[in-house]
Amino acid sequence: MSQPSAGSSAGGIRSIGYDPTTKALLVICESGDAYRYAGVRKEVYESLLAAPAREQFIRESLEGRYPREKYPCMAVGEGI
Repeated sequence: MSQPSAGSSAGGIRSIGYDPTTKALLVICESGDAYRYAGVRKEVYESLLAAPAREQFIRESLEGRYPREKYPCMAVGEGI
């Protein structure tokens, strides 16, 4: 992933990363859940980083427009 952020201005988002080769956008929430959006153009990723309200941007510009996979948080000590 290129340029993961150390954190975001949105309280529910811990970090955001993007892989330009696969056009995969990864959003990691404060809860530990992670969401991978497929086929995201670099311009959309850059707009997300610049958005003043990143959670709102995700709801309005990503959800329902790009295929999404959820990776739930695993509790400490939980088996794989």
